[in-house]
Amino acid sequence: MRKQRNDLGFTILEMLIVLFLVMTLTAIVSKFSLKLAESKELERFFTQIQLDIQYIQTYSMNQRQYIAMKFESSTKRYVIQKDVYSNLYERPFPKGVEFLPSESSLYTVVYNYNGNVLSAGTIAFQTPQGKKKVIITLGRGRARIE
Repeated sequence: MRKQRNDLGFTILEMLIVLFLVMTLTAIVSKFSLKLAESKELERFFTQIQLDIQYIQTYSMNQRQYIAMKFESSTKRYVIQKDVYSNLYERPFPKGVEFLPSESSLYTVVYNYNGNVLSAGTIAFQTPQGKKKVIITLGRGRARIE
């Protein structure tokens, strides 16, 4: 009798080559997507700081009271406070972000009942992408990121 050869399947070597190629492409794509996700998280964080500054300014005018945003390097967060004992809310810093008190001229942003910032200054952060600064200007106390 004659042996029939079955050429319909793949050899183990062919399967390993394809598996290696798929794993290599997956590693490359995941590396770029992780960097993109990290940069988007940092962008969201600094946008949220700007929105929170606008919120406390509006809150101070509506409620006719002083309100503060305090940056804490030890707990890696910032806290919005109506007074010393009551926090409206707190937000943690993302992974890799540190508040730099030595390079900052402002640790607490305080708005009075008219919605004006009491003192202008710079709040410095160290991020995986380098140093970033939140700059608070006098008057209405708008914030910008550099």
